[in-house]
Amino acid sequence: MNRFALTRPIMRLIVGLALALLPLISAWNLLVPTKQIQIGPTLGGVTNEAPVVFSWSAIRDGSFQKAVAHRLTDAFALRRILIRINNEVRMELFGELTAPNVLRGAKGQLIERLYLEDYCTRTEGMAAELAARNIPKLRDIQNYYVGRGGQFLYVLSPSKAAHLPEFFVDKVPCASTPAARTGLVGEYVAALKQAGINVLDTATLIHSLKGKYDFDLFPQGGVHWNDVGGALAVSAIVDELNRQAGREIVPSFTFTWKLSSAAGADRELIDLLNVFFPPLAYLTPKVKYTTSASCADHPARQLEIAMVGSSFSHLPAAILVEHNCLAKLNLYYYARLGRFGGVPYHELQRNLGEAEMRPMRDAKIMILEENEAFAARNGYVDILRDIVTKP
Repeated sequence: MNRFALTRPIMRLIVGLALALLPLISAWNLLVPTKQIQIGPTLGGVTNEAPVVFSWSAIRDGSFQKAVAHRLTDAFALRRILIRINNEVRMELFGELTAPNVLRGAKGQLIERLYLEDYCTRTEGMAAELAARNIPKLRDIQNYYVGRGGQFLYVLSPSKAAHLPEFFVDKVPCASTPAARTGLVGEYVAALKQAGINVLDTATLIHSLKGKYDFDLFPQGGVHWNDVGGALAVSAIVDELNRQAGREIVPSFTFTWKLSSAAGADRELIDLLNVFFPPLAYLTPKVKYTTSASCADHPARQLEIAMVGSSFSHLPAAILVEHNCLAKLNLYYYARLGRFGGVPYHELQRNLGEAEMRPMRDAKIMILEENEAFAARNGYVDILRDIVTKP
């Protein structure tokens, strides 16, 4: 007797039951979307789905049909696996990346499209225009905090496109001139300083250290500065806050690093590719900090500090909270999207209203961060200005 004769009917039964269960699972996912049953690893970069609103206006503009189609697609139990199979085949056989805003440069370097578009559209005189737009806002914010006996610091963070242009500019049409690309930050910062704005240019700081280490200060598969870049920026922030205060109010740290496999933000763009075998054959530095003072009873623990900024603010905020004793620091992510802080650093609140943002007015120190790629074009600067100028 064939030794597989008894197992064949069992295998057929198992496969048949699995196929029969798929529509039942999909129906469950459709009816109970908060407790979906999905097969396969979670997909990266998935945004909140639009609610299904039945109305004549929604039908006319197509939003109802789009929301229903998305809900039906999302309910399919094998969706995650099929998406990863599709993405893997397209990447391995045709070199295509399915993440719409991710571009691949030389040597496997990845970048978000927006940063490269900014770098390639910089023009002569653009810095003066951006400074003229931002200086009145920054001056109002600075006057508010300094006028109350506090401190204000405007931090300009670096762009990966500006730090590693050699990997990307020949991969896309890049109409700007080299002089316009490299000169914008220096001219913008000089204009702000001339206007009396307390500005810290961590963009130029990071760019000036290119080639100093055995690794780049931006990871191959990420778009934000790595741990060493963040530590260098925070050291500069602490030095500037202490300089403004005329004494040490925030303890400093020293740090060492060890190269290890990419994790967290160092692979964030790779995770957006949603493939089974992500290209992770690169190392990134992981930092070990030694704080100059004990945080247990340091006065810095009581400092009311608010930070408003982009995704580049997360790493500095976490370092300041956990390694510079600033236990009461709160990061207001894009002002209203969320509030982060605590030890360990984590999300405290999401989707802030006006009442949840008003505590920013009471901060002893305000740190406002903008990335060089979007300087003077962020709505959260306007939100902060409104908060501190309205009664």
